[in-house]
Amino acid sequence: MINIKKYLQEREKKEDHSFEKKIWFHRGKKLALVIAVMVAAAGVFGAYQYYRKHLIYTGYDVMSVTELTEIINGEYKAYGDYILRYSMDGISCMDKNGTLIWGQAYEIKNPIVDVCGNYVALAAQRGNEVYIFNRSGYQGEVKTQYPISNIRVAGQGVVAVMMEDSGNNYIKLFDTQGEELVGNKTSLEGEGYPFAYSLSEDGKKMAVSSLDIIGNSLANVVEFYNFSDVGQDYVERLVGTYQEEFTDSLVPMIEFINNDTVCAFADNQLVLFRMKEIPEIIAAIPIEEKIHSVFYNHSYIGLIIAHEGEGALFKLQVYTADGKLVSGISEKTFAERYTHAFFADQSVVLYNEYSCEIINMNGVEKFHYTFDKNIVLFKYIVESRYTLITPSSISEIRLK
Repeated sequence: MINIKKYLQEREKKEDHSFEKKIWFHRGKKLALVIAVMVAAAGVFGAYQYYRKHLIYTGYDVMSVTELTEIINGEYKAYGDYILRYSMDGISCMDKNGTLIWGQAYEIKNPIVDVCGNYVALAAQRGNEVYIFNRSGYQGEVKTQYPISNIRVAGQGVVAVMMEDSGNNYIKLFDTQGEELVGNKTSLEGEGYPFAYSLSEDGKKMAVSSLDIIGNSLANVVEFYNFSDVGQDYVERLVGTYQEEFTDSLVPMIEFINNDTVCAFADNQLVLFRMKEIPEIIAAIPIEEKIHSVFYNHSYIGLIIAHEGEGALFKLQVYTADGKLVSGISEKTFAERYTHAFFADQSVVLYNEYSCEIINMNGVEKFHYTFDKNIVLFKYIVESRYTLITPSSISEIRLK
């Protein structure tokens, strides 16, 4: 006789196990589908990156154009997503379509401008005033005691002003309201004569390249200052001095390429320092050829150097921020003399008055074109889109 109770219990167990199998089967299908989608997406992304890497552009389409009023001796400078235009009569900030964001009138014969992050500093060379701006416009000004020879601005508005008077050089730091934060005085007799300097993005560190008389000869000295709490423990906040490393070098340019990395651009070498608080050398790269120009961003350093070869006068060399040579693009040579160079979208953009060349990090020439109008500024927007500024117009173009 069938045991009904036992039969029902066994049937219930089988149904439970079957239900569990269905759940696991369903979950497995979903997981397999997710994996398949991820693999497909990765494949599509990889194919797209390969396509972009090897895509060659032969021309461009004009997406928009705005006519500009030509100004005498006008200069243009990239400013994040915006564009600065300045002359003897004033400065203005525009978007990529030429729409005015803000403007400031003045009368300055020889304006000098520096940009870092959101802030802009402008001064008259040999003058006594520095104007400070950010994305909202005018923020304040600094009045100096001595004639200004150079200015540098940090990402939060601190300005380092180099001044000269009667054979002495002064470097002083000011906030946006003109209040002096720190300063020092130097001369060629015994204390060094600074001729190149740079502020960190946060305004808390400064690197200075100076000439000094040591013994009976001139020597190049690179010094580092820290204005944070760390620097309080050092005399005059001087936290590092390097001389022997530059015995046979002249360092006409020194830059914080990012907040913690400094590059000393010497005439025969690059010396990279890491400076979170106290400087240390991370790479010294000898350069045997003549250096024609340098450019950099937060991640890369680029050089255009002399090259002796058939059909080529110049050569690119690109290094990472820790001093490693980027081999693909560093084999690229060219005959044209470019006056401007910058990094954009894992590529190097080179241009002069009429010609532009774009080379990616693998050395692939993506774009080479001669325009029929004078190029005043060529600025990257995104992917294949650029802002092209001529003396009479501002255009957004898309390479094709």
